[in-house]
Amino acid sequence: MKKIFLLATALLVLGVACKDKKEPPKKEPVKKVAPAPKPDTIAKKVEEPKPEPKPEPKPNKYFLIAGSFSSQDNAESFQKELTGKGFNSEVIMRTWGENTDFYKVSYMRFADKKEAISKMQQERTQPGKEDVWVLVKR
Repeated sequence: MKKIFLLATALLVLGVACKDKKEPPKKEPVKKVAPAPKPDTIAKKVEEPKPEPKPEPKPNKYFLIAGSFSSQDNAESFQKELTGKGFNSEVIMRTWGENTDFYKVSYMRFADKKEAISKMQQERTQPGKEDVWVLVKR
């Protein structure tokens, strides 16, 4: 029994001795922190939005013709008469196609075909303007 007592005491001493030993503290891994971003020291140019380009107006290609003359002098005389009445008149002469030998005198111009035809129809209802027609200038 002595042997058991000695063995039990030895185990008890060993157990207590082991319990008193402190393990060294575990080192936690060091977390690397990314450096804070530096503020920009260079001013960046901020581009302002560019304004939309204005669409170019359609060229006037439809003309109400008040008269057509074989003589340039007569056409210019009539054009001056219309300008005196407040119209934006001009003499038009074609250099190609049919009727190249006539000088046409316009008194209104349009970029839109439907608008030109509508105005022609209105003008034809007025006395003295029954023969107004539309010239398409290419």
